[in-house]
Amino acid sequence: MHKIFVYAIGKKEHKCYECVYEELIKNAKKYATIEVVDIFNKKINQAQSGGLAKESYTQALEPYLKEDRLNIALHPKAKELDSLEFAELFKEQSKIAFFIGGAYGFEDRFLERCDAKLSLSRLTMSHKIAKMVLLEQIFRALTIVHNHPYHK
Repeated sequence: MHKIFVYAIGKKEHKCYECVYEELIKNAKKYATIEVVDIFNKKINQAQSGGLAKESYTQALEPYLKEDRLNIALHPKAKELDSLEFAELFKEQSKIAFFIGGAYGFEDRFLERCDAKLSLSRLTMSHKIAKMVLLEQIFRALTIVHNHPYHK
């Protein structure tokens, strides 16, 4: 059974988004447990000015970088994978943590500490949509790994 973590800088989403996230997480329960943690504290709120914002994101997310899992930062300039390539990550590792940064991205030192960097698309999208795309692709990858026909 896989254990997947999604850590995102951002306020709790509107109920309409939460319903979609919950549905995708529920669909994946057969193959994995998925824990989503939204992080938005006073320091992040006060630091929304570029360099300080990146630093506040790093400080908020660093405690979740653990050595017993594959740590993947979502980054717009990173490598893009197709669904089959993405599924390979789940064949290699049973514990995976994904990190979605804030509007200003990640500090280099955070990116260096991650095991991998991944881009969901070259398109710019809101964090709520990125989280939705990520959760759907996690479910799709798990179905690929378990030979379920959903991914077709």
